[in-house]
Amino acid sequence: MVAELPLCDGLSAADLQRLREMTRRFIADKRFFGAQGFNVDDYARLAVGAQACRLALNLGYGALAACRTLVLYPAGFVAEREVWDEDGIVHRGYEELDGEAMHGGAVVLAWDEARPWRDDPEQDSWCGNVVLHEFAHKLDELTGDHNGLPPLRQGMSAARWQATLSVAFDALCEALDRGAATPLDDYAAQSPAEFFAVLVEAFFTAPWIVAEPWPAVHAQLAQLFGEDPLKLGRAMP
Repeated sequence: MVAELPLCDGLSAADLQRLREMTRRFIADKRFFGAQGFNVDDYARLAVGAQACRLALNLGYGALAACRTLVLYPAGFVAEREVWDEDGIVHRGYEELDGEAMHGGAVVLAWDEARPWRDDPEQDSWCGNVVLHEFAHKLDELTGDHNGLPPLRQGMSAARWQATLSVAFDALCEALDRGAATPLDDYAAQSPAEFFAVLVEAFFTAPWIVAEPWPAVHAQLAQLFGEDPLKLGRAMP
């Protein structure tokens, strides 16, 4: 499994052992369910668990506490949505998703996006990571709402965190308004919570995407997660 996960590249033998132990605990502790006939076998549990635990490797197992249940679909799924307009009218519709972290509930994933990959010719240099994305939301949830402010390490400043990420978020939104190219997927501009989740994806899979335009944001993420993926050999290809 380690060989199939680029997320594990550069980890020391001690880190890999910690990841294995945390993943075993995750698989024993969490409930997995398949949807639309998907068979959640041991391989799927291991693959999803290892990716989730990679995010929490230096945070501790408690970083995964907001998730107790996982639901795996074979591919993308449809979720019902309610949106209130400025006049207070409710509009109902449907959205196609690859993953969802339900506040106070399950993490839902599409297996064709959550599965491990390496050297897939159909993938870009950064294809994102739906498991990291949804578990970033669950980390965020530990402080209450999904708002882009996760529990910070001792010594970190919430005011500095929010100010640093707000500057980058505003810059992203302004660039999109101008029609300019942006370092992150447009979905990151949906909200501060989505911005944080997409930042986490990039930080672990292609950290230069964050570090080059926003070095201060990269530094905050490195402090939060207790590591710098740039130093694990994940430099720009």
